[in-house]
Amino acid sequence: MFAILLAGLWLGSSATTVPAAASTTESAPASLLEQLAIPADYRVSFEDQAGRSLTYAQFKAAMATRPFGVEKDRMAHKAVLKLESDADIVKAHAEQARPTALAIQGHPFPAFSAQTLDGKKIASASLRGKPFVANFFFAQCAPCIAETPVLSAFHKAHPDIAVLAFTFDDAVAAREFARARHFNWPVLPDQQALAEQAGVKIYPTMMLVDGNGIVAKATVSDAIHPAGKPLSVADLERWVKGAR
Repeated sequence: MFAILLAGLWLGSSATTVPAAASTTESAPASLLEQLAIPADYRVSFEDQAGRSLTYAQFKAAMATRPFGVEKDRMAHKAVLKLESDADIVKAHAEQARPTALAIQGHPFPAFSAQTLDGKKIASASLRGKPFVANFFFAQCAPCIAETPVLSAFHKAHPDIAVLAFTFDDAVAAREFARARHFNWPVLPDQQALAEQAGVKIYPTMMLVDGNGIVAKATVSDAIHPAGKPLSVADLERWVKGAR
């Protein structure tokens, strides 16, 4: 499982010339382009790992099994979303073998007050005295999709530790994702500002917040499990236990 790095910084990407044919009338969702910091006036195109032009539908399908990079040309006002090559994936994974903790670790989790997808209000103040796992995801993130069954199983096995999911997706996209993936924990949509406050740039990201509201652990999900293996409930349990 490979993490997805947003906000214009990308693992293992290299500059590439956009072929004239690399265009499509089908656009990526505005929420995704916004998170990738791609201006609204940019022409966006999609490529496979060999540089061949794809429609967005083809690109979206390929995202389920392969990470991608972003190249922007500010002079030409265009951006290319390109699937990573096998070599880039290996290089990126090697660079992530020993990831460092996010800067927020050891500091207070950002204060928040928001509604879940089922209309319930959750505020950070109401969670004092209760540890919780904060999961940052977005609906089109393949690694996020892969880890949802593990989070569901962990939440079922450890009801004393709340799991909260934060996403920059709007309620419609988040609700469809949660329904399709059978989420059994609260999802808070429209949380891009909070993700930025927390310093989240790689998805999925996990944070363990203690009963005092302090982030005990904060890291990309890839750092929780052994390289080359998917995240397991045992991995997540060890990660949580190590901070308690």
